[in-house]
Amino acid sequence: MQEVFKFVDSLLPILSIVIPVFATVYTVNNRIKNENKENHKPYLLLDKVRDLNQIDAYSYYLTPIGRNYLEKYPNIDYNDLKGNNDIIVKLILKNIGYGVATNIKFYNLLTAEQVYGTQESSKEQNQKLFTTFDIAANEEKSVQAKLINLLKEEEGIIIEDHIRILCVYQDLNNNIFNFIISINAKENNHYDFFTYQPSSLSYKRWIKENKKQFKSIIKKYMN
Repeated sequence: MQEVFKFVDSLLPILSIVIPVFATVYTVNNRIKNENKENHKPYLLLDKVRDLNQIDAYSYYLTPIGRNYLEKYPNIDYNDLKGNNDIIVKLILKNIGYGVATNIKFYNLLTAEQVYGTQESSKEQNQKLFTTFDIAANEEKSVQAKLINLLKEEEGIIIEDHIRILCVYQDLNNNIFNFIISINAKENNHYDFFTYQPSSLSYKRWIKENKKQFKSIIKKYMN
């Protein structure tokens, strides 16, 4: 037993040196990792929304669906959309962060389904086909969108439609980020739009409201 105590006593000075060294190395490595993450962190926002007269079908475009429409037509047929107030716009996204935002995707936060996107192929002209959507730091890019919505009338009052999109993206180290795009479709093709980042109370409230859908979206995105 005395030999065991002697052995332990002999280890204590060594451990008193080794443990702080390992702790310091671990702390420094974590700090470097966190600094690298911040230095390469993208930050996307919806900078502007511009009206378009019509969709260029030979360029990629999104087809977000409003809540009123989904309630009336739960089984979506993209070849036979029956909106009564379609709004055609260009969504302009800007990356004000420090790193590349890559693998950008859009999901309907009300249903957890990916927002349908399409592009017609032209036999008569060269065209750039859509692959992945990336935005470098300090760069902006746009994507067309045909907002499918349905205005309802109840007791003489027009009920606006509401489109709620979760934009999900990642950095080059596969860290995932997201923010919410909200568009309220009004009469005569008018609309309001808002964006909510994770730091805002509205973002937290809507994520809580759509908790199940949010989890499903992130799972789909990661797969």
